[in-house]
Amino acid sequence: MHLLRLPKVWTLPYFLSAMFFLCGNFSLHAQFTINDTFGDLVTCDTMTRGIYIVWWDKDYDIADDVDRMLDSLVVYREACLNELGMEDPPNPTDGFFTNVYVHSNGHFSVHDWGNGVGTDSNGYPFYTAPIGVLSDWNILAHEAFHFFQYSSNSPGFAYAGDSQWYIEASANWFAARQNPDAVRRFIEAESLVRVPHVPLWLSFDNFPANYPQNWQRYVHQYALALHLYYLTDVVGVPEDIITSGLYGGVDENPQQYMYGQIGGALFRQHFIDWVAHMSNDFDFIPANQAAANLNEWNVYADPLDDNEFTAHFDNTGTDGWFSPESELGTHAWSFNTYKVSNNDVGTYHFALQAAPEGTYGDDAYFQGKILVKNVNTGASFIDMNMSSDIAGTVSVEVTGDDYELYFIVASMPEVFEDTNPSFQQFPYEIEINWTHPTSVPLEARPVQEKLVLARYNALGQAVTPNSKGLQIIVYDDGTVDKLFFPNY
Repeated sequence: MHLLRLPKVWTLPYFLSAMFFLCGNFSLHAQFTINDTFGDLVTCDTMTRGIYIVWWDKDYDIADDVDRMLDSLVVYREACLNELGMEDPPNPTDGFFTNVYVHSNGHFSVHDWGNGVGTDSNGYPFYTAPIGVLSDWNILAHEAFHFFQYSSNSPGFAYAGDSQWYIEASANWFAARQNPDAVRRFIEAESLVRVPHVPLWLSFDNFPANYPQNWQRYVHQYALALHLYYLTDVVGVPEDIITSGLYGGVDENPQQYMYGQIGGALFRQHFIDWVAHMSNDFDFIPANQAAANLNEWNVYADPLDDNEFTAHFDNTGTDGWFSPESELGTHAWSFNTYKVSNNDVGTYHFALQAAPEGTYGDDAYFQGKILVKNVNTGASFIDMNMSSDIAGTVSVEVTGDDYELYFIVASMPEVFEDTNPSFQQFPYEIEINWTHPTSVPLEARPVQEKLVLARYNALGQAVTPNSKGLQIIVYDDGTVDKLFFPNY
């Protein structure tokens, strides 16, 4: 197993050098001894606590930072073992310290390390941390979690192929669990609604050659921590669902394991509900965290690969049946979103009809859902009436206050991997019809006053009403506005 964390610049992961330096075993602790391939007790300082030994070049005065780092590593281990039922890495089981190398220039520079967990020439996991991340508790918790995934004996949860995503997503989930107030807690999450049509299990190891090589697609596996968070912290799925599959010789991959453990019907409903609440400005996480995620998108994403809305209709419907372009349509466990802007009174009629099979012959399964945004009452969610696994309809009456409707189409077949040359597609059509009442006058409606609870900028920082630039405004009725105030 070779686990790597994306560096802070969010480019491709750095890979650990294959150069090894063997120092041998030195007695240091009554319980554990050193088994190391990179450090040097002559040029390096060390500090131990619990199962860990941290190494750093003596030229750097960072003992206080290392001390705090070790305190956190001990807490993370206790959470993994005692609260999540996980297992220690093999190092302490075999009587050795678990090595952590803090690096910059100096002794470790020859290895060209980044930030991540890898396997040394003795077959033991180790963590390499740049000096600059010592106080980044999200990154530290993520990498610490990898240590406790290391003893997994479940072939289905391998760090490879269509299960690789889960190793990174669950590590990010753990980091979010341990740092609930961190503004950058779900920093990649905006990508989930901008490339919604990619399969749930997109990762480095199954990345198609024809996909754009950009930030939003490469971080997809990390962003899926938000899906695991929604399951455990929003709808109450037990936390051990996230970790129990790593042990017990499970042959199913993580997505199939969760489907079986939670139940297919419930897992599907959780998936489409999660999608709908993400589409409603990520209403289940703090607004400052959602704002930080949006800022991360604005800084790092490729704007040419923004597929948040498959199509946008303005006070009208599709004028017949509509199918998305094949490269933007749904795969297994993915979704499309159609936006309807509205300022009138009437009824929208939504219909969905999918092909019975995917492009490689697997049975299709779809659900539809409508999100309605009202200027006074906030968001409401309406499930489509599905007459079969592939067809459904729903009608929604609106007033001029219902300013946006989102038609969400989710593909959730009983398919949990892609063994074909490319990801399997699941084609479908939609129809949206708009009818206007013939005898109902459009009357003026008084606008209800809403209380502003908070204002944030794109960095998730609190701002005042006269601040320039993007403001994310949170109201007392649960609604959120994103407004831009120009600097003039």
